[in-house]
Amino acid sequence: MKKTILTVLFAFLLGGVLSGLAIYELKDKLNFTLDDNTVTAFQVGVYKSFENAQKASENHPGSITIKDGDYFRVFIGVAKGTDWTTSLESYYLSKNVVVYPKEVKVTSSFIKELSKYEPLITKTDSAIYDEINGEILKKMEGELL
Repeated sequence: MKKTILTVLFAFLLGGVLSGLAIYELKDKLNFTLDDNTVTAFQVGVYKSFENAQKASENHPGSITIKDGDYFRVFIGVAKGTDWTTSLESYYLSKNVVVYPKEVKVTSSFIKELSKYEPLITKTDSAIYDEINGEILKKMEGELL
């Protein structure tokens, strides 16, 4: 009887340790944190065919095309935080570009990467927004949830 109880306790302990290791390894991909992993992506269109999305993407250097189910979405910018989102939206309005802000979920690692760019955005003028957004979008491409 004593061996059976020890075996069961060992099995529970081993299961707990292995579960903890699995959660630790997958925490960035599976959003177990309390942090909000949403960003505002600025979309210029949704297309049924990839060719049409690519044509629209050519009009906006640095944009990316993301497959979302049966559709292709073209994003030209991404922002986190209300100040950055507001200034980027104003920038696109000043260029007469119609954008649709869309909340998208991203990985924690992308949020960390995005936080490196935030000081650059707030300290620079709007002339280089396209370049910075192009770099950020390249990093976001594989980080959508």
